[in-house]
Amino acid sequence: MELIMKILISAGLLGGSFFCLVSAFGCLRMRDSYARMHVATKAVAFGGSILVITYFLAQPTLTNLLIGGLIIGFFYMTLPLAGHFLGRAIYRGGIKPRVPFVVNEAEGVLPRHKIEGDP
Repeated sequence: MELIMKILISAGLLGGSFFCLVSAFGCLRMRDSYARMHVATKAVAFGGSILVITYFLAQPTLTNLLIGGLIIGFFYMTLPLAGHFLGRAIYRGGIKPRVPFVVNEAEGVLPRHKIEGDP
């Protein structure tokens, strides 16, 4: 049983770290601010959650369960909001995506600042 727990903990640490690493590389490799923001919020929430669950498996106490649940809840309540507000700030700042939006629901609703040299 102890060997299985060690394997699960090792797999959780590697999996969570992998998603956080993919997020970091994604922030460097994505073509525009909108895609970077998406990668930074989604993969970090998932990877961080795996790491918190793995910590609970390594140290299974009621306190760690409650704190881990609060941390995961905090991830999933704040990261989507942060991504939304970052995307909105990027849009309002006048930064255009490299590939145009298929549907732009904010057109005419949110004011955009003109960037120097923009038509």
